[in-house]
Amino acid sequence: MKVYITRDEGDDWIWLWKKPSKGNWAPQKMTDSGMVVWQREDRNLEGTDAYLAKNFKKKFGKTIRMKTRKCVHLPDKLINNEDYKLFSPDSKRKK
Repeated sequence: MKVYITRDEGDDWIWLWKKPSKGNWAPQKMTDSGMVVWQREDRNLEGTDAYLAKNFKKKFGKTIRMKTRKCVHLPDKLINNEDYKLFSPDSKRKK
């Protein structure tokens, strides 16, 4: 599946952005911030998942530098797996 991954300035989180049902799905730099922060135009976080950078590396074998946005292809099976996500309703997932 084609997704965007981003990492904000000064943050240890990597955000995975899935394509929404409508609208522009590529995250853009927020213009009203003194730091590089990635956000969709509608500021909607639906279809996004957050990971700690070290857990993202374990799960997907990839990492990115701060202040970076990258379009990548990742396996659906890994994207839909709740393991290592920072926010998940699954209490039996890996942490």
